Amino acid sequence: MQIISVMSQKGGAGKSTLTRQLSTAAAEDGPAFIIDRDVQATASKWWDRRQTLTPAPERPELFELATGSLAAEIAEARAADGVLFVDTAPAVTEREAEAARVADLVIVPVRPSGDDLEAVGDTLAMLRRLERRAVIVVNCAKTVGRATEARAALSVYPVPVCPTHLADRTVYQDAHTEGRSVLEMRGAAARQAADELRAVWHWIRGQINE
Repeated sequence: MQIISVMSQKGGAGKSTLTRQLSTAAAEDGPAFIIDRDVQATASKWWDRRQTLTPAPERPELFELATGSLAAEIAEARAADGVLFVDTAPAVTEREAEAARVADLVIVPVRPSGDDLEAVGDTLAMLRRLERRAVIVVNCAKTVGRATEARAALSVYPVPVCPTHLADRTVYQDAHTEGRSVLEMRGAAARQAADELRAVWHWIRGQINE
């Protein structure tokens, strides 16, 4: 099993959104799982809503920690097939460090705003200290121009930046409310979101397998 942690010390960067959406993209290829380590439990509540759908989607599955030890349970799960996403809290503490240490890859979402671009350095510094592989995804960009400018600003870090960004689309919030992925929504906006989501996942999968 491949382990991907989604991390940022900045609140509102879109960690839970990426966890939910990328896990459903990964589920198109095989088993996918979510561990929710955020005290707000946003991903878990979304998964609960999925269970009320008819029929309830089989994937992704919610991975419940039986012992409370992330490292121990990840070690046992590695023999299984699939991809496991770890959603984390907006902080840089030992709890987040543990999520980074167990990961094959850490995704750092960044909104294309001055505050977010300034804050990302602390998250990347922790990942460097832990010697963990990381990638950056520009998230919730209102325009292509802002996404392009953000990628240029992020190029100062020795971390790969995804060439595809996720746009600021209301369909992501609509999907969250319904317990769905944008891959499961209808309409032109959903199709556009699905295209960019699959492109981001394809790139991330390539980064893991390098």
